[in-house]
Amino acid sequence: MSITFQKSTEKELDTFIQMRINQLREEGAEKGFERIELDMWEFNEGTLTFYESAGFQTYRRYMELDLK
Repeated sequence: MSITFQKSTEKELDTFIQMRINQLREEGAEKGFERIELDMWEFNEGTLTFYESAGFQTYRRYMELDLK
């Protein structure tokens, strides 16, 4: 048995992720969930832009102080 992987373009990947977000919205609403939460690194600006374009909003920010 062999598995072949095809390299996706960034646009194809964004489309796939958007489809999954839409599925999660529908499933979550059907189950009575109030929201979907994501955790991401602050420096990942491209990901932040993508999620904002999908309707996500920042509502909380965590900060830390490294004691090492």
